[in-house]
Amino acid sequence: MASLLLVLCASLLLAPAPLLAATEESTAQAHAPATVRYYNRDILTFRSAFMGRSPLQRAQVAEFNIKRIVDEPGTPGVTFNDTAAGVILLLGGEVVTLITPADVDTAQGQSLAQVREEVRSRLGEAVAAAERERAPGRVLRGVLHSLVATALAAALAWVMAWLARQLRAAMLVWVGKKAGTLRSVPVRQMLHGANALADWLSRALLLVAVLVLAEEWLRYVFHQFDYTQPWATTMTLWLAAQAKAWLWAGVAAIPGLVTALIIFLLARLASQIIGILFRGVQHGRFQLFGIDRQLAEPSRKLIVAGIWLFALVMAYPYLPGSGSDAFKGLTVLLGVMISLGGSSIVGQAAAGFTLLYSRTMSVGDLVKVAEVEGQVIQIGLFTTRIRTLTGVEVSLPNMHVLSGKLLNYSRDPQAAGMWLETGVTIGYDTPWRQVHRLLLDAAGRTGHVQHAPPAYVLQTALNDFYVGVHPRFHGHLQEGRSRP
Repeated sequence: MASLLLVLCASLLLAPAPLLAATEESTAQAHAPATVRYYNRDILTFRSAFMGRSPLQRAQVAEFNIKRIVDEPGTPGVTFNDTAAGVILLLGGEVVTLITPADVDTAQGQSLAQVREEVRSRLGEAVAAAERERAPGRVLRGVLHSLVATALAAALAWVMAWLARQLRAAMLVWVGKKAGTLRSVPVRQMLHGANALADWLSRALLLVAVLVLAEEWLRYVFHQFDYTQPWATTMTLWLAAQAKAWLWAGVAAIPGLVTALIIFLLARLASQIIGILFRGVQHGRFQLFGIDRQLAEPSRKLIVAGIWLFALVMAYPYLPGSGSDAFKGLTVLLGVMISLGGSSIVGQAAAGFTLLYSRTMSVGDLVKVAEVEGQVIQIGLFTTRIRTLTGVEVSLPNMHVLSGKLLNYSRDPQAAGMWLETGVTIGYDTPWRQVHRLLLDAAGRTGHVQHAPPAYVLQTALNDFYVGVHPRFHGHLQEGRSRP
């Protein structure tokens, strides 16, 4: 036993100078664990210094001894000798290193006996792989198999790309024929959009398939050579771990997805019930909370939007990944973007609802907003559309309509219709009573001008050379025209 210790000390002291040159190391480097590697395989990890040598120096000496012994003729076997200082590792009867109790990973519950068995298995496998690699034709067979696998992988990738192109071409022809038989333009646009989405999905799936094929090819090529077999094993273990993680993540997400689906189904049911109720109000079958036909559709849209927003808030915690920092950061970013960039949009929508529920004007009313005068044809969520007297359609932002001066000629408390007026000027030498009578006669002969309440003439200005006169008469809109 003493002779073995002497041999071990000699192997440490007589190791090549480059391995032991770094005698002055920092404290962190001196105590950092070092792993012995041979033939691309982990053999043993040193966690303590021995005889003034750091773990890194011990690992370098052990690697040198293993390589020196394996390079000798014959196939060396792995054996151990127990000593008071630890376990001596022997390869082919020659000392490699000493495994001390301080090298055991006690935090993981490891024992010296377990370390010895692991080293026996790992070193034996590494030595066997090195011996196999030296066999005649071993590398040549690996190269030939790799070339054949490369050719097959390239052919398979070409076939997949060809099939994807044929499928996209067939889809494009089918969509063209189908779109030619459809009369609805929105349906044709939707069909072309679905075709574009399918084309993008096919390209994405082809890319994923090619990546998987490349990974399998690389793993097969690594497996053909003993030196790179650990890389193939690592890739296999990584893929298995990822597949297991994805599977468990999918299984764990099922209850949350089911809960979110139930919430959205309930929201859809509530939306359909609200739609049925307000369609009845819109068709005049009944009234609901004082809402008339004009407010039925915007009220339905507002309530349905609130239902879906509430459902989204309720289902958010059950969505997969909602608790991750990335998901939270994305939602915060979207919230900031909406709050900064969508303030005007929210203001326009609020102004639109204010115009609707305040009943300032209705569709069909003859109004004047700023310099625009005409008939209201739509009060939208963001804009109000007015058709002028010349038939031009003008879109005004709702905030502009709400904040500006609005004249509604169609709101008359005396009778159905509206008061309209025009302006004329007459000289001082013209008989004003005759002018008044002529204006009233002209109003009475104009179509769609009502006799009750009667028309009258206002004298509004006494200028230097003429008198300003404004006849006012009561009328109603003709169907299909802007004003009488």
